[in-house]
Amino acid sequence: LRVKVTANEGMYVQGLRTLALCECAAMPKDTRVRKAAEGAIDFIVKAQNPTDGGWRYNPGEPGDTSVVGWQVMALKSGYNAKLKFPSQAFKGAEVYLKLAQAEGGSQYKYVPEPKDPQSPTMTAVGLLCRMYLGWDHKNKKLADGVEYLDKIKPQPNNMYFNYYATQVMHHWGGEEWTRWNDVMREQLVRTQHPLKDGHLSGSWDIADPHGGAGGRLYMTCLSVMTLEV
Repeated sequence: LRVKVTANEGMYVQGLRTLALCECAAMPKDTRVRKAAEGAIDFIVKAQNPTDGGWRYNPGEPGDTSVVGWQVMALKSGYNAKLKFPSQAFKGAEVYLKLAQAEGGSQYKYVPEPKDPQSPTMTAVGLLCRMYLGWDHKNKKLADGVEYLDKIKPQPNNMYFNYYATQVMHHWGGEEWTRWNDVMREQLVRTQHPLKDGHLSGSWDIADPHGGAGGRLYMTCLSVMTLEV
């Protein structure tokens, strides 16, 4: 699904497209979609780094947390759609997350190197992956991570962070989710262009570190996916 790769987008594209196929395969009983989803999942499994359990720009490279997040979401969607693949893929992801964690597992780095600092965005990605891989309310590391995100709150200029953090807070629930959702929901509704704005109608302006590359479509898709949560 990566088609012609021109920069570092290859495994991002693979993860996103696989996620979409798996979500589709879980709904209608269409064997054509299911076969495509199985092939896409198989590619992700084979592209996993055999040593650190992560994924990066090209198959087999040592991982980074940003790319890992999309592959774990795709694999989880495939699992929910009852597609068959080795459980070792999830175990490998756990190996990577342990390498990339900071503050005992409540926060995460972009890459698992000693000098690389933890960040709110990578923490949101890492915590969501941990939830998908089995962490729950009984895990103090997860509770500490949720508290960390709760203090940061939704950001007006980083939808990549907001998308992942919104999922973490939703899965956690409780007062933390209510506080988060009250702010995130209103922020998204308030900043969407009204229907009278011509070609801008229904879209969101670029307000994100990655917006220069992804543009208005990137911002609008992330905003819609966050609203869906």
